[in-house]
Amino acid sequence: MRTPSVVRVTTTATRPTALTPARELPQVIGERRLAAALWCAGLGTFALLYAPQGLLTDVSASLAVSPSRAALLVSGATLGLAASVIPWAWLSDRIGRPEAMRVAAVASAVLAVLVPWLPGFEMLVAGRFLQGAALGGIPALAIALVHDWSLPARAGALAGSYVAATSVGGLVGRLVSVPVAQHLGWRLGLVAVGACLTAVMALLVFLLPPGSPRGRRPHLEVGARRPSQLTHLRAHLRDRTLVALFCVGGLLVGGLAAIFNYLPFRLEAPPYGLAPTVVSLVFLTYLAGTVGSRLAGALSDRWSPRTVLVIACSLMGVGAVVTLARPLLVVVAGVTVLTLGLFVGHAVAASRVGARATTGRAQATALYTVVYYAGASLFGWVAGHAWGLVGWVGVVGLVVALAAVALMLVLSVPTVTRTCAASGPAGS
Repeated sequence: MRTPSVVRVTTTATRPTALTPARELPQVIGERRLAAALWCAGLGTFALLYAPQGLLTDVSASLAVSPSRAALLVSGATLGLAASVIPWAWLSDRIGRPEAMRVAAVASAVLAVLVPWLPGFEMLVAGRFLQGAALGGIPALAIALVHDWSLPARAGALAGSYVAATSVGGLVGRLVSVPVAQHLGWRLGLVAVGACLTAVMALLVFLLPPGSPRGRRPHLEVGARRPSQLTHLRAHLRDRTLVALFCVGGLLVGGLAAIFNYLPFRLEAPPYGLAPTVVSLVFLTYLAGTVGSRLAGALSDRWSPRTVLVIACSLMGVGAVVTLARPLLVVVAGVTVLTLGLFVGHAVAASRVGARATTGRAQATALYTVVYYAGASLFGWVAGHAWGLVGWVGVVGLVVALAAVALMLVLSVPTVTRTCAASGPAGS
Protein backbone atom coordinates (compact mmCIF):
# COMPACT_ATOMS: atom_id res chain seq x y z
CA MET A 1 0.00 0.00 0.00
CA ARG A 2 1.43 3.36 -1.04
CA THR A 3 2.15 5.85 1.73
CA PRO A 4 0.32 9.16 1.14
CA SER A 5 2.66 11.82 -0.23
CA VAL A 6 1.59 14.27 2.44
CA VAL A 7 3.32 12.06 5.01
CA ARG A 8 6.55 11.68 3.04
CA VAL A 9 7.19 15.32 2.34
CA THR A 10 8.30 16.60 5.75
CA THR A 11 11.66 18.34 5.41
CA THR A 12 10.97 21.47 3.46
CA ALA A 13 10.97 24.74 5.37
CA THR A 14 8.54 26.78 3.31
CA ARG A 15 8.90 30.54 3.26
CA PRO A 16 5.94 32.89 2.97
CA THR A 17 5.69 35.14 -0.02
CA ALA A 18 5.53 38.92 -0.02
CA LEU A 19 1.81 38.65 -0.74
CA THR A 20 0.23 37.90 2.61
CA PRO A 21 -3.33 36.52 2.51
CA ALA A 22 -5.69 36.97 5.42
CA ARG A 23 -4.86 33.56 6.94
CA GLU A 24 -1.23 34.71 7.37
CA LEU A 25 -2.06 37.77 9.46
CA PRO A 26 -0.76 36.09 12.65
CA GLN A 27 2.66 35.89 11.01
CA VAL A 28 2.64 39.65 10.31
CA ILE A 29 1.57 40.39 13.88
CA GLY A 30 4.37 38.06 15.02
CA GLU A 31 6.85 40.10 13.01
CA ARG A 32 5.86 43.22 14.89
CA ARG A 33 6.49 41.39 18.14
CA LEU A 34 9.76 40.09 16.70
CA ALA A 35 10.82 43.65 15.82
CA ALA A 36 10.25 44.71 19.43
CA ALA A 37 12.19 41.67 20.66
CA LEU A 38 15.09 42.53 18.35
CA TRP A 39 15.20 46.06 19.75
CA CYS A 40 15.41 44.67 23.28
CA ALA A 41 18.10 42.22 22.16
CA GLY A 42 20.26 44.86 20.52
CA LEU A 43 19.74 47.43 23.26
CA GLY A 44 20.38 45.06 26.15
CA THR A 45 23.34 43.19 24.69
CA PHE A 46 25.36 46.16 23.59
CA ALA A 47 24.63 48.34 26.59
CA LEU A 48 26.05 45.59 28.81
CA LEU A 49 28.91 44.78 26.47
CA TYR A 50 30.27 48.31 26.12
CA ALA A 51 29.26 49.94 29.42
CA PRO A 52 32.88 49.92 30.74
CA GLN A 53 34.26 51.71 27.67
CA GLY A 54 33.57 55.19 29.01
CA LEU A 55 35.03 54.21 32.39
CA LEU A 56 38.44 52.96 31.25
CA THR A 57 40.29 56.05 32.49
CA ASP A 58 38.70 55.60 35.93
CA VAL A 59 39.53 51.89 35.98
CA SER A 60 43.10 52.58 34.89
CA ALA A 61 43.60 55.08 37.73
CA SER A 62 41.70 53.13 40.38
CA LEU A 63 43.37 49.75 39.79
CA ALA A 64 46.75 51.13 38.68
CA VAL A 65 46.76 49.41 35.28
CA SER A 66 47.86 50.72 31.88
CA PRO A 67 45.31 51.89 29.29
CA SER A 68 45.88 48.77 27.18
CA ARG A 69 45.20 46.54 30.23
CA ALA A 70 42.16 48.56 31.26
CA ALA A 71 40.75 48.02 27.77
CA LEU A 72 40.67 44.29 28.53
CA LEU A 73 37.41 44.93 30.38
CA VAL A 74 35.92 45.53 26.94
CA SER A 75 38.09 43.12 24.94
CA GLY A 76 37.58 40.33 27.50
CA ALA A 77 33.82 40.53 27.09
CA THR A 78 33.95 40.65 23.30
CA LEU A 79 36.39 37.73 23.30
CA GLY A 80 34.02 35.73 25.52
CA LEU A 81 31.20 36.54 23.15
CA ALA A 82 33.26 35.43 20.14
CA ALA A 83 34.21 32.16 21.85
CA SER A 84 30.63 31.31 22.76
CA VAL A 85 28.69 31.80 19.55
CA ILE A 86 29.41 28.39 18.00
CA PRO A 87 28.22 26.59 21.16
CA TRP A 88 25.14 28.83 21.20
CA ALA A 89 24.43 27.91 17.57
CA TRP A 90 24.75 24.22 18.50
CA LEU A 91 22.33 24.69 21.40
CA SER A 92 19.86 26.59 19.22
CA ASP A 93 19.70 23.68 16.78
CA ARG A 94 18.52 21.48 19.63
CA ILE A 95 16.18 23.67 21.65
CA GLY A 96 15.32 26.36 19.10
CA ARG A 97 16.66 29.87 18.59
CA PRO A 98 14.09 31.67 20.77
CA GLU A 99 14.70 29.34 23.71
CA ALA A 100 18.49 29.63 23.40
CA MET A 101 18.18 33.42 23.37
CA ARG A 102 16.01 33.26 26.50
CA VAL A 103 18.70 31.28 28.32
CA ALA A 104 21.31 33.83 27.21
CA ALA A 105 19.17 36.76 28.35
CA VAL A 106 18.61 35.36 31.85
CA ALA A 107 22.28 34.44 32.35
CA SER A 108 23.39 37.86 31.11
CA ALA A 109 21.05 39.70 33.47
CA VAL A 110 22.32 37.78 36.50
CA LEU A 111 25.99 38.34 35.64
CA ALA A 112 25.39 42.03 34.91
CA VAL A 113 24.76 42.80 38.57
CA LEU A 114 27.36 40.38 39.98
CA VAL A 115 30.49 40.96 37.88
CA PRO A 116 31.16 44.61 38.92
CA TRP A 117 31.71 43.48 42.52
CA LEU A 118 34.50 41.00 41.72
CA PRO A 119 37.77 41.91 43.50
CA GLY A 120 40.99 42.55 41.59
CA PHE A 121 41.55 43.39 37.95
CA GLU A 122 42.17 39.81 36.81
CA MET A 123 38.93 38.61 38.40
CA LEU A 124 37.05 41.44 36.72
CA VAL A 125 38.44 40.49 33.31
CA ALA A 126 37.50 36.84 33.91
CA GLY A 127 34.01 37.89 34.97
CA ARG A 128 33.64 40.07 31.89
CA PHE A 129 34.70 37.09 29.74
CA LEU A 130 31.90 35.02 31.28
CA GLN A 131 29.46 37.89 30.82
CA GLY A 132 30.40 38.13 27.15
CA ALA A 133 29.96 34.37 26.77
CA ALA A 134 26.45 34.63 28.22
CA LEU A 135 25.61 37.58 25.98
CA GLY A 136 26.88 35.67 22.94
CA GLY A 137 23.66 33.73 22.51
CA ILE A 138 21.79 36.89 21.55
CA PRO A 139 23.75 38.43 18.64
CA ALA A 140 24.80 34.94 17.50
CA LEU A 141 21.18 34.01 16.81
CA ALA A 142 19.36 37.31 16.21
CA ILE A 143 19.96 37.59 12.46
CA ALA A 144 19.19 33.90 11.91
CA LEU A 145 15.98 34.41 13.88
CA VAL A 146 15.04 37.27 11.55
CA HIS A 147 15.39 35.10 8.45
CA ASP A 148 13.55 32.21 10.11
CA TRP A 149 10.50 34.20 11.18
CA SER A 150 10.04 37.12 8.80
CA LEU A 151 8.67 37.52 5.32
CA PRO A 152 11.49 37.65 2.73
CA ALA A 153 10.63 41.24 1.83
CA ARG A 154 10.90 42.28 5.48
CA ALA A 155 14.04 40.42 6.56
CA GLY A 156 16.48 43.10 5.45
CA ALA A 157 14.55 45.88 7.19
CA LEU A 158 14.30 43.86 10.40
CA ALA A 159 18.02 43.08 10.32
CA GLY A 160 18.75 46.78 9.87
CA SER A 161 16.42 47.58 12.76
CA TYR A 162 18.31 45.15 14.99
CA VAL A 163 21.66 46.73 14.08
CA ALA A 164 20.16 50.16 14.80
CA ALA A 165 19.18 48.88 18.24
CA THR A 166 22.77 47.75 18.85
CA SER A 167 23.99 51.28 18.22
CA VAL A 168 21.43 52.68 20.68
CA GLY A 169 22.47 50.03 23.19
CA GLY A 170 26.11 50.96 22.92
CA LEU A 171 25.18 54.59 23.48
CA VAL A 172 22.90 53.90 26.46
CA GLY A 173 25.48 51.75 28.24
CA ARG A 174 28.07 54.49 28.06
CA LEU A 175 25.75 57.38 28.89
CA VAL A 176 24.31 55.66 31.96
CA SER A 177 27.54 54.29 33.43
CA VAL A 178 29.70 57.43 33.24
CA PRO A 179 27.49 59.96 35.12
CA VAL A 180 26.75 57.42 37.86
CA ALA A 181 30.44 56.60 38.13
CA GLN A 182 31.34 60.27 38.61
CA HIS A 183 29.25 60.38 41.79
CA LEU A 184 29.33 56.81 43.12
CA GLY A 185 32.36 55.17 41.51
CA TRP A 186 32.85 53.04 38.43
CA ARG A 187 31.65 49.79 40.05
CA LEU A 188 28.26 51.29 40.86
CA GLY A 189 28.20 52.80 37.39
CA LEU A 190 28.36 49.29 35.94
CA VAL A 191 25.79 48.01 38.44
CA ALA A 192 23.41 50.79 37.40
CA VAL A 193 23.63 49.67 33.78
CA GLY A 194 23.11 46.06 34.83
CA ALA A 195 20.04 46.89 36.89
CA CYS A 196 18.44 48.88 34.07
CA LEU A 197 19.17 46.23 31.46
CA THR A 198 17.81 43.41 33.61
CA ALA A 199 14.35 44.83 32.89
CA VAL A 200 15.13 44.96 29.17
CA MET A 201 16.26 41.33 29.20
CA ALA A 202 13.06 40.34 31.00
CA LEU A 203 11.05 42.03 28.25
CA LEU A 204 13.12 40.20 25.63
CA VAL A 205 12.30 36.85 27.26
CA PHE A 206 8.59 37.72 27.06
CA LEU A 207 8.63 39.02 23.47
CA LEU A 208 10.63 36.27 21.78
CA PRO A 209 8.37 34.01 19.69
CA PRO A 210 7.56 30.53 21.00
CA GLY A 211 8.41 27.27 19.24
CA SER A 212 9.45 27.01 15.60
CA PRO A 213 8.64 29.44 12.79
CA ARG A 214 5.51 28.82 10.76
CA GLY A 215 6.14 26.55 7.79
CA ARG A 216 9.19 24.82 9.31
CA ARG A 217 8.81 21.08 9.58
CA PRO A 218 10.61 19.61 12.58
CA HIS A 219 11.19 16.04 11.36
CA LEU A 220 13.35 14.59 8.60
CA GLU A 221 12.20 11.92 6.16
CA VAL A 222 12.75 8.31 7.17
CA GLY A 223 16.36 7.41 6.42
CA ALA A 224 17.43 11.02 5.85
CA ARG A 225 20.38 12.42 7.79
CA ARG A 226 20.54 15.91 9.21
CA PRO A 227 23.75 17.69 8.11
CA SER A 228 26.08 18.11 11.06
CA GLN A 229 27.09 21.49 12.40
CA LEU A 230 30.66 20.74 11.31
CA THR A 231 29.45 20.09 7.77
CA HIS A 232 27.78 23.49 7.66
CA LEU A 233 30.84 25.22 9.13
CA ARG A 234 33.14 23.65 6.54
CA ALA A 235 30.83 24.62 3.71
CA HIS A 236 30.63 28.23 4.89
CA LEU A 237 34.40 28.50 5.29
CA ARG A 238 34.84 27.33 1.68
CA ASP A 239 32.55 30.10 0.43
CA ARG A 240 34.77 33.05 -0.56
CA THR A 241 31.92 35.51 -0.35
CA LEU A 242 30.95 34.48 3.16
CA VAL A 243 34.56 34.51 4.35
CA ALA A 244 35.01 38.00 2.90
CA LEU A 245 31.88 39.21 4.68
CA PHE A 246 33.06 37.68 7.96
CA CYS A 247 36.41 39.45 7.69
CA VAL A 248 34.94 42.79 6.63
CA GLY A 249 32.78 42.84 9.75
CA GLY A 250 35.72 41.97 12.01
CA LEU A 251 38.03 44.56 10.49
CA LEU A 252 35.52 47.40 10.62
CA VAL A 253 34.40 46.79 14.19
CA GLY A 254 38.05 46.43 15.20
CA GLY A 255 38.59 49.98 13.98
CA LEU A 256 35.60 51.27 15.91
CA ALA A 257 36.73 49.52 19.10
CA ALA A 258 40.19 51.05 18.73
CA ILE A 259 38.79 54.57 18.41
CA PHE A 260 36.30 54.39 21.27
CA ASN A 261 38.60 52.54 23.67
CA TYR A 262 41.25 55.26 23.57
CA LEU A 263 39.33 58.39 22.65
CA PRO A 264 38.56 59.10 26.35
CA PHE A 265 42.28 58.98 27.17
CA ARG A 266 42.93 61.55 24.45
CA LEU A 267 40.08 63.90 25.33
CA GLU A 268 40.65 63.84 29.09
CA ALA A 269 44.32 64.78 28.60
CA PRO A 270 45.71 68.18 27.47
CA PRO A 271 44.96 70.17 25.38
CA TYR A 272 41.29 69.22 25.86
CA GLY A 273 41.16 68.29 29.55
CA LEU A 274 37.51 67.31 29.38
CA ALA A 275 35.65 65.77 32.31
CA PRO A 276 34.58 62.12 31.86
CA THR A 277 30.90 63.11 31.81
CA VAL A 278 31.57 65.53 28.96
CA VAL A 279 33.63 62.93 27.10
CA SER A 280 30.74 60.47 27.40
CA LEU A 281 28.65 62.85 25.29
CA VAL A 282 30.94 62.06 22.36
CA PHE A 283 29.28 58.65 22.36
CA LEU A 284 26.18 60.42 21.02
CA THR A 285 27.89 59.95 17.67
CA TYR A 286 26.48 56.42 17.90
CA LEU A 287 23.21 57.95 16.76
CA ALA A 288 24.81 58.25 13.32
CA GLY A 289 25.09 54.47 13.42
CA THR A 290 21.42 54.18 14.30
CA VAL A 291 20.48 56.20 11.23
CA GLY A 292 23.03 54.52 8.99
CA SER A 293 22.00 50.99 9.84
CA ARG A 294 18.36 51.81 9.12
CA LEU A 295 19.34 53.26 5.73
CA ALA A 296 21.69 50.42 4.81
CA GLY A 297 18.99 48.16 3.40
CA ALA A 298 17.52 50.86 1.17
CA LEU A 299 20.98 51.87 -0.04
CA SER A 300 21.84 48.25 -0.85
CA ASP A 301 18.62 47.90 -2.80
CA ARG A 302 19.42 51.01 -4.81
CA TRP A 303 23.17 50.64 -5.40
CA SER A 304 23.97 46.97 -4.56
CA PRO A 305 25.45 45.63 -1.31
CA ARG A 306 28.99 45.73 -2.69
CA THR A 307 28.79 49.43 -3.49
CA VAL A 308 27.45 50.22 -0.04
CA LEU A 309 30.25 48.19 1.58
CA VAL A 310 32.83 50.13 -0.44
CA ILE A 311 31.30 53.38 0.82
CA ALA A 312 31.27 52.07 4.40
CA CYS A 313 34.96 51.11 4.32
CA SER A 314 35.84 54.48 2.82
CA LEU A 315 33.88 56.34 5.50
CA MET A 316 35.78 54.44 8.20
CA GLY A 317 39.16 55.44 6.80
CA VAL A 318 38.24 59.06 6.11
CA GLY A 319 36.59 59.51 9.49
CA ALA A 320 39.66 58.16 11.29
CA VAL A 321 41.97 60.58 9.45
CA VAL A 322 39.71 63.54 10.28
CA THR A 323 40.12 62.81 14.02
CA LEU A 324 43.80 63.79 13.72
CA ALA A 325 42.72 67.44 13.60
CA ARG A 326 43.07 69.56 16.76
CA PRO A 327 39.64 71.33 16.95
CA LEU A 328 37.27 69.32 19.12
CA LEU A 329 34.29 69.75 16.81
CA VAL A 330 36.32 68.39 13.90
CA VAL A 331 37.35 65.39 16.00
CA VAL A 332 33.71 64.71 16.84
CA ALA A 333 32.79 65.04 13.16
CA GLY A 334 35.43 62.48 12.25
CA VAL A 335 34.16 60.06 14.89
CA THR A 336 30.63 60.53 13.55
CA VAL A 337 31.68 59.69 9.99
CA LEU A 338 33.64 56.66 11.20
CA THR A 339 30.70 55.40 13.27
CA LEU A 340 28.35 55.82 10.33
CA GLY A 341 30.69 53.75 8.18
CA LEU A 342 30.88 50.92 10.69
CA PHE A 343 27.15 50.55 11.21
CA VAL A 344 26.30 50.79 7.51
CA GLY A 345 28.93 48.15 6.75
CA HIS A 346 27.86 45.92 9.63
CA ALA A 347 24.17 46.07 8.71
CA VAL A 348 24.86 45.13 5.09
CA ALA A 349 27.43 42.42 5.85
CA ALA A 350 25.33 40.77 8.57
CA SER A 351 22.20 40.77 6.43
CA ARG A 352 24.09 39.35 3.42
CA VAL A 353 25.48 36.53 5.53
CA GLY A 354 22.01 35.56 6.71
CA ALA A 355 20.61 35.78 3.19
CA ARG A 356 23.40 33.88 1.44
CA ALA A 357 23.45 30.96 3.88
CA THR A 358 20.28 29.18 2.78
CA THR A 359 21.34 26.13 4.83
CA GLY A 360 23.16 26.15 8.14
CA ARG A 361 22.11 29.74 8.72
CA ALA A 362 22.74 29.59 12.47
CA GLN A 363 26.30 28.43 11.81
CA ALA A 364 26.88 31.16 9.20
CA THR A 365 25.69 33.96 11.45
CA ALA A 366 27.64 32.41 14.32
CA LEU A 367 30.84 32.47 12.24
CA TYR A 368 30.19 36.10 11.35
CA THR A 369 29.71 36.91 15.01
CA VAL A 370 32.90 35.04 15.99
CA VAL A 371 35.01 37.02 13.53
CA TYR A 372 33.21 40.29 14.32
CA TYR A 373 33.89 40.15 18.05
CA ALA A 374 37.29 38.56 17.69
CA GLY A 375 38.16 41.62 15.60
CA ALA A 376 36.81 43.95 18.28
CA SER A 377 38.81 42.11 20.95
CA LEU A 378 42.07 41.84 19.04
CA PHE A 379 42.28 45.27 17.46
CA GLY A 380 40.83 47.03 20.49
CA TRP A 381 43.74 45.57 22.46
CA VAL A 382 46.40 46.12 19.77
CA ALA A 383 45.40 49.78 19.53
CA GLY A 384 46.43 50.17 23.17
CA HIS A 385 50.01 49.37 22.26
CA ALA A 386 49.83 51.78 19.32
CA TRP A 387 48.55 54.42 21.74
CA GLY A 388 51.39 53.71 24.15
CA LEU A 389 54.04 53.92 21.43
CA VAL A 390 53.05 56.93 19.31
CA GLY A 391 49.77 58.21 20.72
CA TRP A 392 46.65 58.97 18.73
CA VAL A 393 48.50 58.86 15.40
CA GLY A 394 49.20 55.18 16.01
CA VAL A 395 45.54 54.44 16.73
CA VAL A 396 44.43 56.25 13.58
CA GLY A 397 47.07 54.49 11.49
CA LEU A 398 45.78 51.13 12.67
CA VAL A 399 42.17 52.04 11.86
CA VAL A 400 43.06 53.28 8.36
CA ALA A 401 44.95 50.05 7.70
CA LEU A 402 41.97 47.96 8.83
CA ALA A 403 39.58 49.93 6.62
CA ALA A 404 41.93 49.54 3.65
CA VAL A 405 42.15 45.77 4.06
CA ALA A 406 38.35 45.55 4.39
CA LEU A 407 37.98 47.59 1.20
CA MET A 408 40.33 45.27 -0.69
CA LEU A 409 38.34 42.26 0.47
CA VAL A 410 35.08 43.78 -0.75
CA LEU A 411 36.58 44.62 -4.14
CA SER A 412 38.15 41.17 -4.51
CA VAL A 413 34.85 39.29 -4.20
CA PRO A 414 32.40 40.55 -6.84
CA THR A 415 29.81 37.93 -5.83
CA VAL A 416 29.08 40.01 -2.74
CA THR A 417 26.82 41.84 -5.18
CA ARG A 418 25.61 39.22 -7.60
CA THR A 419 24.93 36.12 -5.52
CA CYS A 420 23.93 37.74 -2.25
CA ALA A 421 21.59 40.18 -3.86
CA ALA A 422 19.92 37.35 -5.70
CA SER A 423 19.41 35.25 -2.62
CA GLY A 424 18.79 37.94 -0.06
CA PRO A 425 15.56 39.42 1.05
CA ALA A 426 14.20 42.37 -0.74
CA GLY A 427 15.11 45.73 0.54
CA SER A 428 18.30 44.61 2.27
